[in-house]
Amino acid sequence: MKYLPLALAAAVVATPAFAADTVAYNSGPNDTWYFGGGNDYTPANTLVLTTDAGDQMYLRMHQTYQPAPASDGSGVYSFALGTDPMSFDWGVDNDSQSNITGLITMTNIGTGSSLSYDPFFTGNDNELMDSSTQNSFRLNWGGIGFDPGVDDTYRVDLTINGLGSDTSRTLSVFAKLGDGAMGAVPEPATWALMILGFGFIGGIQRKTRQKVKLTYA
Repeated sequence: MKYLPLALAAAVVATPAFAADTVAYNSGPNDTWYFGGGNDYTPANTLVLTTDAGDQMYLRMHQTYQPAPASDGSGVYSFALGTDPMSFDWGVDNDSQSNITGLITMTNIGTGSSLSYDPFFTGNDNELMDSSTQNSFRLNWGGIGFDPGVDDTYRVDLTINGLGSDTSRTLSVFAKLGDGAMGAVPEPATWALMILGFGFIGGIQRKTRQKVKLTYA
């Protein structure tokens, strides 16, 4: 089986894009990292998005109980094989008091395994008096096959909806262990199965369209 490097996705996505949003790598949030005294590490080395209203989203990767290393300027944090345990910290500074919702997704790039959860569910988020909400999570808690002894890349996406507007914003950071992940090129038999699957789905869609037409008077 041949292997090709798997391209890393863009570290910041805003939908739709707002020119007023600014993004800083290896920075720190305005309200600093308050929660859990053992997690307020210096330097912060955090990916920070700031809206025109002064609200912020922030995210970083690090070895648990250790300061976050500097990223490469695109949200990729590199670690030596054997680095364990590993955590990510997330935060939202909602000064505008918007009605926000969120989602965190962890993905094992090498295997494609992923897990998503609501960062604001009761008992998980640590809300501060200054409208900041922060917390942390370990990669090996997510059931995505974290293995500190294997070259791989792990991605964490923080998506917040409604922060100061109706838009959806996503921050992404990556933890690259060793040489990182490699994406597999499907074998011919795998391609054949995929093509058959697409054909099957297309057939179902055609039948569905025919049934819908029959419902009109």
